[in-house]
Formats: sequence, C-alpha cells, structure tokens
Amino acid sequence: METEDMNTDRVRHVLTSLMILSFLIFGGLSAIILITDTPLTTSSVSLPFAFLFVSAMTLIVTGQIDERPKLTKKYLRQWILVCVFMVLVAALAFTLA
Repeated sequence: METEDMNTDRVRHVLTSLMILSFLIFGGLSAIILITDTPLTTSSVSLPFAFLFVSAMTLIVTGQIDERPKLTKKYLRQWILVCVFMVLVAALAFTLA
C-alpha cells in the first residue's frame, strides 16, 4: 500500500512540474508574439494554445488525483488521450493555416 501512495505522489510531482513547464512555454511563446508584433493568425496562435491547454488539463487532472488517488491510472489515461487529441488539432491548425 505504501508503494502505491509513493507512486501517486511521484505522479503528482511530475504532473505539477509539467504544468509549470507548459505554462512557462506558453508565456514565452506569447511574449515572443507580442514583442515581434506578429499578427494573430491561426498559425501563430495554435502553438501557444496547445501549451496552455496541456497546462490547464494537467491542473485539472492533478486536482482529480488529489480527490481520488485510487483512480490515478484512469485519470492519466484520459489526460493523455485528451492532450494528444488537442495537440493534434493545434498541429493541424498550424499546418493548414
């Protein structure tokens, strides 16, 4: 039982680090867009949006894991599926724009 709690803590720490990193990348990309005075088109906004979405989804999943640690695997599986889908949508928008 103790190893399951340790694994859940590790997952929470990794997700928190990923959330912070994703938000920092979003902030950096947004700053680059603002500094370079890039017009807001689909291709210029899709990449920062993908990082913002990953950060927000990670925050939500971390909260769910805190509430119900026994469902960690289920929440992680759903998180990966949703994040991959939205990153693919953002990549498609970036490519087709």
